Amino acid sequence: MQLKIGFIGLGAISNENVLGYLDADEAQIVAVCDPNEDTARQWRQRWELPQATYYRDHEEMLAAEQFDIVEILTPHDLHAVHAVACAEANTRAISVQKPMATTLRECDRIIAACRENGVRLKIYENFVFYPVYLKAKHLIDQGLIGELMSIRINTMGGIREGAAWPWCWSRLSWRTDLERAGMGPLVGDDGFHKFSLARWFMDRDFETVSAWIDADTPLDAPAYIRVRLKRRPDDGPKYAQIDFSFSTRMALPSDFWLDDFIEIVGEKGVMWINQCSAAGDRELFKPCAMSSSPVFPPIAVFIDGKVTTYLDDMSPAERNWSTSFVASTGHFMEVVKAGGDPVLTGEEGKEIMRYVMAAYVSAQQKRDIHLDEITSATEVQGKFKIMTNFCSFEGVERRARESQN
Repeated sequence: MQLKIGFIGLGAISNENVLGYLDADEAQIVAVCDPNEDTARQWRQRWELPQATYYRDHEEMLAAEQFDIVEILTPHDLHAVHAVACAEANTRAISVQKPMATTLRECDRIIAACRENGVRLKIYENFVFYPVYLKAKHLIDQGLIGELMSIRINTMGGIREGAAWPWCWSRLSWRTDLERAGMGPLVGDDGFHKFSLARWFMDRDFETVSAWIDADTPLDAPAYIRVRLKRRPDDGPKYAQIDFSFSTRMALPSDFWLDDFIEIVGEKGVMWINQCSAAGDRELFKPCAMSSSPVFPPIAVFIDGKVTTYLDDMSPAERNWSTSFVASTGHFMEVVKAGGDPVLTGEEGKEIMRYVMAAYVSAQQKRDIHLDEITSATEVQGKFKIMTNFCSFEGVERRARESQN
């Protein structure tokens, strides 16, 4: 029996989320919902899905169809509305694009609605399914570099000098609208993945967050975030550093965009993981000289005075970031059919939301934030609130005027 799949929202990321369903014999995309009919028509043509019924309104779609899985890929402020509606329509399972919502109260609403209606809930996470990261995690779990001490995740962004800012970082994009997005496009949106990765690799929740975020660019970057991880009785202190670099003179790896680099320090050695988002043969980033250079192997480890590299023979197709979407979707379909927990559950998605919020509050208040300060109760009490996404188009425009004088 095929799983019946529905999509709510057909923005750019839907072109990644759809990949795991296209060649899956056990699934069929039966309906799509988007307010723009032309967008839906082009999307169905691109992915050769003429049988998928188009709906302009999600309530109309949910009233007419019964789904096994609905992918919610809408702006952040609509996640709770759409997820609750799906749960109340007895959708079997829901996959909500990260970040889970714009407030912890909305996270609680989603979790409660799914629990009350017996709906399996996944907060979308694909990075932990990236083949290079899976290999790195396996090596770490095997004890290759010993007990972990720290992790640094550096997201490096760049725009070729003179190139236009990407559409998603413009004044017109909902992603830079604090009311709609609830946070900024790098530390908050893309950053959700990086906080999730740090938690996954280190196998620890966060305890304290301290952040500095530049307030004079169209992005919430450069940004530097320090984290103290929770300790267990039998281990030493553990830390994470999550950085977002940015340059308007660096093409990385093409006219604009970003890539990811990780350094993990263990008691016996150091592991470097080169590239993720722009690695391999991903069409958007061609040509990318890094992926074909021996200087940037997928994984390099320094231990006992020697350097060892891993996955040197990995094909460009396997190294493509899109493979993580396919694997993440495949895992969720197995969970829906056979049972078990998705990656991430609603509770885990909310936990990572707390980390994101702590970073913004820390940057606003210029102090360390303990995670006990970022809860549903303290949010309701008004003890914290994200006041800015640190995206300033005025700063860039001012600097441009000054450079012309």
